[in-house]
Amino acid sequence: MTKPLADVHSAGMRDSYDVEQSHPPDGFAGAPEDWQMIEDPAYRFWPVTRAEILAGVVCAVAMAASGLLLGLLWAAAAPRLDVRAVLAGSEIAFDAQAGIDVYFAMICAVGGVVGGAFAFWRGRDAGWPVPAGLTVGGIGGSGLASWIGHLLRSSRVVSQLPDGASHLVIQLVDFRLRSPGFCLVLPAFSLFVLAALSWLSVFLVPRRHP
Repeated sequence: MTKPLADVHSAGMRDSYDVEQSHPPDGFAGAPEDWQMIEDPAYRFWPVTRAEILAGVVCAVAMAASGLLLGLLWAAAAPRLDVRAVLAGSEIAFDAQAGIDVYFAMICAVGGVVGGAFAFWRGRDAGWPVPAGLTVGGIGGSGLASWIGHLLRSSRVVSQLPDGASHLVIQLVDFRLRSPGFCLVLPAFSLFVLAALSWLSVFLVPRRHP
């Protein structure tokens, strides 16, 4: 004797419901331990590739190494201090100090523009390691430029002072960067140029696809 069609349909629905309940979705807390979880191959625990990290390291090294050239330019272009006028009581030293710091900032600004353009050219698709490299390398490069300029010019200026000059006079005529905040000019300009070029590339330059 055959079962009614309604009973067969109900039994089929119950079997289907039992099968669905016996195979819970991925991540279900009550799933048996012998079930294998299928991982998404597109998911990466570490969201940065080696190539992207390498691009950031290259930017950091390039920015830090640029400090050598920037320091040489600063030492060559910064205003010269008239030590005799300072010893005679002139206030020209204060003007020279301001000019020395301004020249450092301008040279670092130019270096930042070049560094940001280089980072955009070589690693605009490398993600956050590139701006991180520009920041770290830019601060290091600024410190190196300040040290190089001081090393090249300080001894020449101090040597013009008479023996027994006071510490205050030495500090007054010494060639050094007196505004530490200018060390942020190099990384700031490089990040600004990178951001500006990246924004413009959305409308003007097609992005590269791996």
